[in-house]
Amino acid sequence: MSNYIVLVKQVPDVSQITDNAFDLETGTLIRTRLKSVINELDTQALAMADQMKHQNGDEHSKIICLTMGPPMAQEVLKYALGRRVDDAVLLTDKTLGGADTVATANPLAFAVKKIVREFFNNNDDYYVICGMQSVDGDTAQVPPQIAEELNLPCIAYVTDVAYKDNRFEFTGIIAGGSQTVAVKKPPAVITVAEHKYPLFATFADARKAEKMDITQWNSPDINAELIGVNGSKTSVIRVFPPGKSIRKKQKLENTQSLAKIIQQKSKSRTPESARKNNAQKLYRLPKNRVAKFNRSFEATKKENEDFKILSDTLKKLNITDINRINRSTKEQILDVAGKHFHKKALDDMLNGLELTNSTFKGDVWVVAEHDGREIHPATFELIGKAAALANSLGVNTGVCLAGANLKKMTEKIIHAGPDKIYLIEHQLLEQFDPAAYRKAVADCIGSHLPQIVLFAATPRGRMLAPMVSYRLGCGLTADCTSLDITDRSRTRNIGILLQTRPALGGNVMASICTKNSKIQMATARPGVFKMPDKPLNGKGKIIKHKIKLEHSDRSIDIIKTSVAPGEVNLNTEIIVSGGKGMQNRDNYEKLVGSLCEAIKQNLDVTIEKGASRAAVEHGLADRVRQVGQTGTAVKPKIYIALGISGAIQHMIGIANAETIIAVNSDPNAPIFKQSDYYIVGTVEQKIPELVKYLNLQNQNE
Repeated sequence: MSNYIVLVKQVPDVSQITDNAFDLETGTLIRTRLKSVINELDTQALAMADQMKHQNGDEHSKIICLTMGPPMAQEVLKYALGRRVDDAVLLTDKTLGGADTVATANPLAFAVKKIVREFFNNNDDYYVICGMQSVDGDTAQVPPQIAEELNLPCIAYVTDVAYKDNRFEFTGIIAGGSQTVAVKKPPAVITVAEHKYPLFATFADARKAEKMDITQWNSPDINAELIGVNGSKTSVIRVFPPGKSIRKKQKLENTQSLAKIIQQKSKSRTPESARKNNAQKLYRLPKNRVAKFNRSFEATKKENEDFKILSDTLKKLNITDINRINRSTKEQILDVAGKHFHKKALDDMLNGLELTNSTFKGDVWVVAEHDGREIHPATFELIGKAAALANSLGVNTGVCLAGANLKKMTEKIIHAGPDKIYLIEHQLLEQFDPAAYRKAVADCIGSHLPQIVLFAATPRGRMLAPMVSYRLGCGLTADCTSLDITDRSRTRNIGILLQTRPALGGNVMASICTKNSKIQMATARPGVFKMPDKPLNGKGKIIKHKIKLEHSDRSIDIIKTSVAPGEVNLNTEIIVSGGKGMQNRDNYEKLVGSLCEAIKQNLDVTIEKGASRAAVEHGLADRVRQVGQTGTAVKPKIYIALGISGAIQHMIGIANAETIIAVNSDPNAPIFKQSDYYIVGTVEQKIPELVKYLNLQNQNE
């Protein structure tokens, strides 16, 4: 008999976020100004648990719903109880507040243990089921970290489940396709990317749910090890609204105008700002700076201003040795500095000036990703970024490559120019198994202790990185769009990694630093960092890392892997993508295909067909063409979206396109707000017109 624990979360309704929802002084979200709702993917997890219970056919099995939050989070538990959940548990305590993903996963995992003891009588035939991520955090880190704490298999990005031969088979998203797997033995953690059959509450169920008791536990009840702010491995340094969109958001009245824009943009050169790829003043450790008291690389604007005032004051007072500063000298400094900082701040800054070496030690690493044949392009982007970070810190770059039959891939890594390549070669790593890879990669990192480790924020990387970081007791920041070396001198942190990422559906940005950790870890979105212009004649040293793996280290049986045949190159100048609005596969092939052919025939560019996740899930296109957070992140010269609404996961994947063009029949489609040019109308009408004008333009030239 299998039982089920469904994790749900109460989140702000990010679809209703306006400028009024932010504190203009701090840039933080005022949650009381937004309606709270259940995380959408968690509703799909509820539906999948219900499906699994009925497929298993055991009427005595239980579905328990668990959430962590303030007392008002009971609302989402009532929602769940109205949808055939047997019991609900609220983990609530003020000490749990302010937690990062580690200090969220840890108490939830301990609550799971308590549920197994008290609700399931220690029966370990159970599944922990949750949405793959929450809309307020978007990290996808908590479920894999819960799996790591409980030492359970983790199957991520699941879209379907079937009960065959006395076990569950899960089908989920992988890069370029899908894969069906089963855990060798429950329990296991399952994250849901999509479920097609939602649950609805009857009036009777809703009334019954209101009368049901909800079990409440606090911190002492679960006795977790990592709680709240103190248990967190990362800290938020700054929260701020994102910069104003550079998208033109220009509505076009006819397809003739659109044809001209496509022609013009196809010939345009990449802007200098895009080529610089977030270039900024090169960081240098304090010991390598010309000015002795230069602290111009602080993490916040205020700290930079304060240290500039202090530096100018010391110069004015002719102070060159901070070790000779006494109480009287401090009074002089405070008098000259005025009201800019108080005595405690001055003491902190003077202590910070004593530090000139980096807080963390070791090299800068990238964990390479591959499909068994080819290295993922994001790996090379990260190697370039790692080299820049390492150069600032005066250390080496390293690449960790795990798998089987690695010779050809090793050669490609060497040409990318890292100083060292750490090879973990084992036949049990021939196919990706999260548990086996986590053990191998964590063992290698733990043995050599680099100071920074970067993973690609692909579906695989977003599962592996949280498991590795949790196993090593290190902080992790997800989906970074910027990585910079900075100082926080007042807290005695020098040369640390400032990790900036979007949150709340891209409505807010957060700069984060690692704390209480030996290693700083981050995942970075593919396409954010620049691919090296040309291969280097690398002379990297190969270091073989031996790992002892047994068949028991593998957690899953891979039943079927489906990858679409043929070559698909989404690293191209123009991508034409179709969404659910194409309605059927014939429309997709006809309309997307005809536009691609017209552009190919009339413009001197490379072009490829793409698709949204909704289009793939509805069978309109093959998974290998999927663009977005759970597909492929792209950065073409022109991205043309046909019948795509603009879900955040899709927009994340196309954020680095130079020009975004959208065609949609819905005048309020969210994608229009994030496009450069758009036309309101059906694809069946607009695309044939666009093809005609593209052909006419070519004939008239």
